[in-house]
Amino acid sequence: MFTRCLLLFLLALYSFQFSTAQSANEPDTCCFSFQTQPIPVKVITAYAVTDLRCTKPGVIFTLQDGRRVCADPQVKWVKNNMNNIEQRLFNNPTKPTDN
Repeated sequence: MFTRCLLLFLLALYSFQFSTAQSANEPDTCCFSFQTQPIPVKVITAYAVTDLRCTKPGVIFTLQDGRRVCADPQVKWVKNNMNNIEQRLFNNPTKPTDN
């Protein structure tokens, strides 16, 4: 019983981290809470910065397992991860395929 309640609580908490807009004038995704523990850059596949129309600026990291996690762009580990991902993409650009 405890496990089921804990799972429901964590699912609800995760769903409140993101807000999906219902209007064309609103941003698609905003962050309302942030991951506080550093995420190893090796498990991050991509990141996106939230829209300027969001109430809080945020960075959304996409993880290898498909999860998306919000982080505060002013925190040092977030800035470092963003820089490392940029370097990874810059050093390993995708090669165009010849048809």
